[in-house]
Amino acid sequence: MRHLFVSLILLSPSAVLAQVSPLERSYAERVAMRALDQRCNLFESGPRRALGGFTAQARGAALRAGADTARLALIASQASRAAAAKPCADAGVRGEAARVIAAHKGWRAQMTAQYPGPARSWQVDRTGKDSWRAVQEVGSNIRAGLVAIPNGLAFAVETPELAVSGARLYLRDAGRIGPPIASQRLLPPLRVGTIPYVAGTSRPGDTRARIGVPPRAGTMLVFNDATTRAVLQADPRDSFEVEILARSGRITRAIVEVGDIVAAYAFAAEF
Repeated sequence: MRHLFVSLILLSPSAVLAQVSPLERSYAERVAMRALDQRCNLFESGPRRALGGFTAQARGAALRAGADTARLALIASQASRAAAAKPCADAGVRGEAARVIAAHKGWRAQMTAQYPGPARSWQVDRTGKDSWRAVQEVGSNIRAGLVAIPNGLAFAVETPELAVSGARLYLRDAGRIGPPIASQRLLPPLRVGTIPYVAGTSRPGDTRARIGVPPRAGTMLVFNDATTRAVLQADPRDSFEVEILARSGRITRAIVEVGDIVAAYAFAAEF
């Protein structure tokens, strides 16, 4: 998308855009295309979803490289204003739209993908071997991520434990303790600066090695839509803690890296 972005910033000179890093430029390019799509209706739902995932991935990479949210907001604002000056019928706009559509076709043909973070990765599998779509292995044979439910995707955790009474997760309250700092380590926020969320339903585990084989023994705990949205809105530099409560009273704790979960969600939803 570089050629389009260059033409856009020429229409709207900005000291900020003149000094962007390659990662920030990649983010701005995608923001510009989303703004053009919103105004010109360039894409159907599939390419639009893919572009949203690409944009989230670019933003996360820029944040983890040291950009701050205020700077990225300013860059996005500049890119959107520059995009507003481009006619919908412009040959450059149509050419870039065609490239996004072509990229979506390749993206759609993939059945698996990996979104690595500083410490952990999201593994996405759309083959349908089980209900898991995006998974992060968090230790002690516990996995966390996105599972397919009747109306979309939900955040869930699965443990090999059978006698389980519930699960909680704790997301940063940035209004109280501020945003996270980019780090190569898993650093969840202090518990006093978090908002707790409780799993809504429990069901048998559904992790399978391949299609047609029985799932491994375990328990899956699924969180509601509000919790799933909160996880997707978490800062991509952050981590958060999950607790699984056994009926015996024992608590097992694990840390989940937020990373590129929004990009993983977009890919997983294209099923």
